[in-house]
Parts: sequence; C-alpha cells; structure tokens
Amino acid sequence: MPDYDVLVIGAGHNGLAAATLLRRAGLSVLCVEKNRYVGGMCSTVELFDGYKFEIAGSTMFPLAQQVVDDLQLHAHGFEPIEHEVMSCNIGDPGDPPVILYTDPMRAAQHMVDVHGAEAAEGMLRLFQYVKAPADAMDRFTPLAKPKRLSDVIANAATFAEQEAIKTAFFGSAMDVIGKFFPDPGKHRVIRAFLAFLAVQSAYKGPYTPGSAACLAYSLASPPDGQLMHKLKGGLGAVSIGLGEYFEELGGELRLHTSVERILNEGGRAAGVELRGGERITAGTVVSNLDPTSTFLRLMDPADLPSDFVNAVKAIDHRGAYVQIQVALSELPEFTEEWAFLNEGEMRAQMGIFNSAELLEHNWDQCRRGQVPDDVCVGFQIPSVLDSDLAPAGHHAATLFAYYFPVTAPRSEHGRLKDLMAERVIEKVTRYAPNFREAILHQATFAPYHYESMFGCTNGDFTHGLIHPDQLLEFRPVLGSEGGYRTPLPGLYMCGSSCYPGPGVTFLPGYNSAHIVLEDVG
Repeated sequence: MPDYDVLVIGAGHNGLAAATLLRRAGLSVLCVEKNRYVGGMCSTVELFDGYKFEIAGSTMFPLAQQVVDDLQLHAHGFEPIEHEVMSCNIGDPGDPPVILYTDPMRAAQHMVDVHGAEAAEGMLRLFQYVKAPADAMDRFTPLAKPKRLSDVIANAATFAEQEAIKTAFFGSAMDVIGKFFPDPGKHRVIRAFLAFLAVQSAYKGPYTPGSAACLAYSLASPPDGQLMHKLKGGLGAVSIGLGEYFEELGGELRLHTSVERILNEGGRAAGVELRGGERITAGTVVSNLDPTSTFLRLMDPADLPSDFVNAVKAIDHRGAYVQIQVALSELPEFTEEWAFLNEGEMRAQMGIFNSAELLEHNWDQCRRGQVPDDVCVGFQIPSVLDSDLAPAGHHAATLFAYYFPVTAPRSEHGRLKDLMAERVIEKVTRYAPNFREAILHQATFAPYHYESMFGCTNGDFTHGLIHPDQLLEFRPVLGSEGGYRTPLPGLYMCGSSCYPGPGVTFLPGYNSAHIVLEDVG
C-alpha cells in the first residue's frame, strides 16, 4: 500500500486548493513545499524585520462563489479591504492621470471630466470589443474546458466579434488600443497604461503581433462584475488560511521539503524521492510546478512521448521583469502636478507609464540585451491600506518594471538587475524627490531569483506566458486538454500552466482536484 493516496508537490495557492479538496473527499493527502512558508507566489513574507511584502502576486482576482464556498475562504484568510482607488497612473509633465476608481460610475465620471467624453466612450467601446475574445478565454468559470480557436471564431455571434477574436489572437495590443485611442499625444497615459497591461505577462512589445491576446486576457471580467481585491494581511493571508484549513481536515503539510524526482514504477507515477534520498509513495501525484520543471527536471524525459517532451521544451518562459521590495521610513511625497497622489489611497497602487512608444523602445532595448534607459514602473504601497504590514509610521512597497533583458548571458544578470533597479528608483525619485532617501532596506529580484525561490522556469510566474499560442486549446501544449492529465498515468498538474491560466483565482487547483476525483472514483 502507498504511504498516501495523493501527494501534492508545492503548497502554492493552487496546490493547497487541490490538496484541500482531495482531503475533504476522504483521501489521505500529503502536500510538500520547498520553502519554509506556504503560498508560493501568493504569499506574504517578512523580508526585513517588521516589514511584510507580497513577494510575487499582489492582487486577488475575482473568485467564483463556488470556489469561495468549497474552499471555505471567508473563514480562512479571505478578508478583502474596502478601498476607493484600484490604481492611479501618471505619465509625462502635462499629461492628465488615469485614475481607476472601484465605483464604475465614479471611474467613468473621472474619464469624462479629465480626458473628455470621447475617451470615456473609447474605454467603454474597448471593453465591448475585447469581450468576445476574453469570454473565449473563460478565465473565471470553474470546471470549464478549453475551447478550440476554430470553434470560437465559427461560433462568434457577429462578424464584428469574429474580427475582434482574430485581432486578439493575431494582432498587436496597439492594433486594438489604437482603434479607440488613436491620438498618441492626447491620450498618451491611457494608451501607455493599457499597453503595460498587454505586456506584463508576455515577452512581446505592445506593437508586436500577438500582444493583443494578453490585453484581452488582462481586461477579462467575470459575469457578476466582481473587481480585484487587496487582502488584509496581504495576499499570503489566504494561502496561510487555506493551509490551516487543509490541516484541520487532517491533511499533512511538510514545509522545507524539496522533491528531487517523481517516482515512475511500471509506467505509472508512484510517489516522489526527496532531496536527501527519502522516498514517499502515493497512488496519485499532483504537481503545482510548471510543465518544464515537472517533466524535464523532476522526471526522465525518456519516460514520456517524444512529441510531448518537444512541445514542453517549446513553452515560452521568458519572464522579463524585475521586482524591487523596499522598506520605507516615510511615504514618497510627490511634487508639482503629481502632488494629488499624496492624498488618501492614491499611493496604494500606482503606475508611471509614459507612453506606449516608450514601452516599445524598452522592448527593443531588452531584445538587444540592454536595460531600458527610461523604465515604466508599477508601484504599490499596500501598507497604505493595511498598516500591519510595516512598523508604525513606516511602509512596505513593491516596484515592478519591464523589460529586463532576460536573454542576456546569465553571467550578466546580477549586474543588469542592479542597473535596472537603480533606473527604477531614479524614475520614481523624479516624481517624488524624497523617495530614494526614504529607502531603509531594499531587495531586488530578477527572474532567476524567482526560479530559485519558487521553481518557476526562468522566473515565469505565468507558467507559460500569455501568448496566443499558449492559450485556449494550446495551453500548456496542443492536445493536452487543459494540461491537468499528463502522459504518465497517476501524474496530474494543478498549477498556472493549466487552463485557464495564471492569476490568483484558485481555478487550476480547484479543477485539478475534480479531475483527479473523477479518475480515481
């Protein structure tokens, strides 16, 4: 008899979701995690004494009520923070800001008042335009199966929907954005903000064919119109709560436990061997890692079909970002026309996105192995909303910037990472002169850090970038039916590589558990 019915590799939010549902169904379940904390890229970590950071993911996506109820999230760490502003985005001197309020009427009124009725109408028409391709991706429906692109196009209700789907999968983000905001000067920050959404989970420029897919994916919304949340205690609070629920149900969680390889006995997954040699057997193994790590690092590729191995090798994992965590002695004080950011919640989540053309220039530099000379920056200070994340009067902030030259020689990444961090800090200090001096502690993470910390290949937090050839029926590889079942009997996947893809929705883990239960009865 195996030691456990199920062994789950990785206690990220999806691994915990799968483990919890399988344990609640009556199976004996062990979940092993290489780190000393749960959550993976959905975690809150105290990097410096008293300063807690959302170490990778930072926003709770809209959740299906079915998932919330089945995982008992409201009783285990899911405590949304009420806030008025989702994000505030600024650009060059003289460019009006784009403020996204949680109240849709207030957001629309801001667009009319600051950018004009034409811009407000353009935003509405943009959301209508991307609805068909976004609905095809079906990001928020539990247990949905991936659609075939040919069926999606054939089943479109109108020619206009067919055109939108075709453009989303074969056009660039600016092909879409330019339809509704054609003037590069008048609506520069709107265009830049939308362009950044289109590339933050892709290895493409905003003018590169295929980048429109990531834009549609980012703008997708659930049928009930839920918005994204910030959580009390940071995003990791819900992972901690779910881990506690799993253990309350009788599941076993082992931290600081690294898997060396997946056992294959008689052509079937039979458990794992840990670093150090300990073997743990299980009737079913579920991996929360990406396919590249699972099939090429933890297994002998010779045990898998060669065409499947070649497809896994072709998955694009080029995460091209840096993330900088800083402990601040005081909030940044924005000056001149940006002083309004010092009011209320504005500094909780900001973006400095100067133009789509600057992003494209940055992309060109990235491809040549260069650090962008003038970066665009996403900037969050969650302690503005939750004072428990930092000591009294101090703050914990996270900065995220594209494009890190990830294809440069690995020996250069440390130097390039430090150079890019300096340019990020210099950029913010242009707008808030006290920012640099307010930094007490700093940790800069390049993609290779996230690969080491979380096992995600090349630091790719999406487990397969949001490119059109890695969505719908193609995710994670063509013919994998969403990626949950694998060519090795007894081995399943439950991470963000699985359809419908990344974002803290719990759906990959939730769906995987149901598929395992379907197969094992």
